[in-house]
Amino acid sequence: MKCWRTFNFEKRYGLNKIIIYSILLTLLFFSFSFAFMQSLFSEPLYSGYFHFFLIGLLAIYPLHKLIHLLPILHYLPKLKCQCKACYFGLPVISINIKRPVSKKCFMASLILPFFIINPVLLICGVMFPHYIHYFTMLASFHTGICAIDLLYLKAMATSPKHAVIEEHDRGYEILIPQ
Repeated sequence: MKCWRTFNFEKRYGLNKIIIYSILLTLLFFSFSFAFMQSLFSEPLYSGYFHFFLIGLLAIYPLHKLIHLLPILHYLPKLKCQCKACYFGLPVISINIKRPVSKKCFMASLILPFFIINPVLLICGVMFPHYIHYFTMLASFHTGICAIDLLYLKAMATSPKHAVIEEHDRGYEILIPQ
């Protein structure tokens, strides 16, 4: 196997730029989705059940990480999961695979949370139009979490068809057969 390219966006752009990108993506998604949903359903908004909103806000990140695992479950013996406190005491869950993964499987793992959680939240907003502000906030928060996944997905989309992805301390390496 030959290394085609290495990606490490945290090192390349810096954590601050990635956080700003994530916040901008969150704000844009909320602005457009809330305006669109509000134009479809001009119902009065209720502020009840705020505690469920907070529970949903706390549950999105672990659920996001759990859905990342679905396409790579057959690599379960080679997975290493860690949870450490970073960023003002917030828990960060990291999942590492100690084996190369096919490009299709890795890309499916990156994009699956975005295409499962966001539609569910937006459909819930349609079903409960009095609480669309809660559901669009949760969907936009989740979109912000997906920002780094979308960056890696964009970078890997141009890689060769039969490439495999290997994770290292210095980022992701795209390997191609010789």
